Amino acid sequence: MTMRRKVLYTLLGIPFAIAVFSPAAVAAVPCESLLSLSVPNTTITSAKTVAKGAFVPPGGPGNQAAAFKDLPAFCRLTATLKPSSDSDIKMEVWMPVTGWNGNFQPRGTAGMGGSIPLAAMGGELKEGYATAGSDTGHVGDSRYVLDHPEKVTDFEYRSAHELNVRGKAIIAAYYGEGAKLSFIDGCGGGAFMAQNAMQRYPADYNGITITGFSHKTRHAIWQQWVWDATHKDAASNLPKEKLEILHNAALNACDALDGVKNGEIENPTVCKFDPKVTECRPGAATASCLTPPQVEAARKIYAGPTNPRTGQAIYYPPMPGSELAWAAMAGPEPFGLSVDFLKYFVFKDGNWDPKAHVFNYDSHVALAENPLALRANANNPDIGEFVKRGGKLLLYEGWSDHFTLPGIAIDYYKRVVEKIGPAAAKDSVRLFMVPAMTHCEDRGEFDMVGELENWIKTKKAPDQIIGRRVWELNKVAGTRLLCPYPQVATYKGSGNTDAAANYTCKAQ
Repeated sequence: MTMRRKVLYTLLGIPFAIAVFSPAAVAAVPCESLLSLSVPNTTITSAKTVAKGAFVPPGGPGNQAAAFKDLPAFCRLTATLKPSSDSDIKMEVWMPVTGWNGNFQPRGTAGMGGSIPLAAMGGELKEGYATAGSDTGHVGDSRYVLDHPEKVTDFEYRSAHELNVRGKAIIAAYYGEGAKLSFIDGCGGGAFMAQNAMQRYPADYNGITITGFSHKTRHAIWQQWVWDATHKDAASNLPKEKLEILHNAALNACDALDGVKNGEIENPTVCKFDPKVTECRPGAATASCLTPPQVEAARKIYAGPTNPRTGQAIYYPPMPGSELAWAAMAGPEPFGLSVDFLKYFVFKDGNWDPKAHVFNYDSHVALAENPLALRANANNPDIGEFVKRGGKLLLYEGWSDHFTLPGIAIDYYKRVVEKIGPAAAKDSVRLFMVPAMTHCEDRGEFDMVGELENWIKTKKAPDQIIGRRVWELNKVAGTRLLCPYPQVATYKGSGNTDAAANYTCKAQ
């Protein structure tokens, strides 16, 4: 289930009551008139009003039909941005015809970019936001890296900044007033966009929330590591049913460590799980257990990418409880994002094939530290200017994130606190770790908008977050408590275990 992640911040200098409770705005000019709007470095290619429920994306809705169902009437503007002579950034801006909440929230693309995130934009439009998205300056894979340096710059940070600046100008022209608030809620590729904004363009957003943190030079290597571990030979493969066995064994070992058995591991860092317990006994059938080569593959995955020569960790390990999600990287084909990144940013060879060329976790990792690849990271902890402007940063990460791994979020949070100082961080930065949450998803629902709204109103950072506990088929089964890192939710010892009131935040 996709996690609901709405974030709200006040514009500097605007009283909270005005920023949050101002009447919904309506268009000041016809959408079609924007076709003649002059915006720097921008060619507007269309501006049309889309009737309520009438939007069909290029190529049809496909498996994202629900994202476009019941969209309100909106002004759809398409444009091409050319901040350099070799730039070709395709952008769309969507603005509610009526009921605009006065705020701007663009969306980032997934993975390595290459397409406009229309489905995500539809979600924001339904909530009353003006929104925008771009293809980050290219279509499809990253072959442009080989001979288009300006397009690399567009992908890495420039397209996101241009989207913000040009989007705001278009919104102001349509409504006759600018957006009161600008913020971004990023995961994965969106996190890359959000992290770059804080670090490079601290005035772009009033507030940011991030999950699925970006550190491409290392999480691409991690994704390749999982595939290599499960494709050492045919015997090492871990099909879905074997991942289920591993997952259930991890839960049996660690679920109840917090005093509650609820299908989640509250704090996986204290979980001591050896996949050896799943190994088949000699002569036993293998349907309900793992063979020795499969156990070896699982151990390699749990260890995380490691330099075979020095024994040094290359990236963080996954946490117990994340096993089911490994299937995305352990399938018959290497994971697409890692192949794309390694092929073009690391080896700079469009013919590189991980099946034919074994990745070397010593020399090739060093190769991944080349200047081009390092620019695809966004892990600079210096967000001092963003914080000085009054920006608030709400970080949250799933303990079961399988693509980018929870350790990177914790590391980034610690480095931010060290860089800007504990006093500034106390007022401006929070990290919440979410049990059982995978990459950008969760079985519960947390109103991040409300939490941040309250943070602004009271000038007090959240010391806990309470959300709904949602299980299969969207059935609400109670409430759950999140605690600011490094605290964890701890059961008080009595009462309904699916009620947040029966838990407290404690250091562990």
